[in-house]
Amino acid sequence: MGYFSGILTNIRFYVFLFSAILAGSIYFYVKQTIPTEAAQTIKLTQTYALTAVTYLYFALLASPLTRFFTFLPFRGQYIHARRAIGVSALMFASFHMWNAFFGELGGFSGLQYLNLKYLTAVTLGAASLTILSLMAMTSTEWAVSKLSYKRWKFLHRFVYLAAILITIHVLMLGSH
Repeated sequence: MGYFSGILTNIRFYVFLFSAILAGSIYFYVKQTIPTEAAQTIKLTQTYALTAVTYLYFALLASPLTRFFTFLPFRGQYIHARRAIGVSALMFASFHMWNAFFGELGGFSGLQYLNLKYLTAVTLGAASLTILSLMAMTSTEWAVSKLSYKRWKFLHRFVYLAAILITIHVLMLGSH
């Protein structure tokens, strides 16, 4: 029971579980409420993007919020959950990318029809997704010990670059 009790008391498990349920709920809700496949793809792209950005900024705000608002309850759990929140941001960003790139754009063949503004925005999004992927791959205690805390922290500070690139990506593309 030791292993399962460890999972059941770990806030990261619940963040992942909630994120998986939310992703599925979004998908099924959109599929049930929007009639055309093209409109479904657009709505999924938008919703997953907004959810990814929300998760990312909740991860980024963990330290400032818990340091400034010392009276907040569950501050320790929030800080501990930050890695799972960040990995969940990657999950939703990946769903966003899949729907946007393969659903709306039509994959690599669709890139030739984009102007420079849209190509730049797609490149910024891809760079951000790469940064988030590297961070997710190194978000375990094992990775921290293998990289050393100093190198791990250096790598994870690239989240600020990803956040800036995502903001530019959003501003360049706008909403549908």
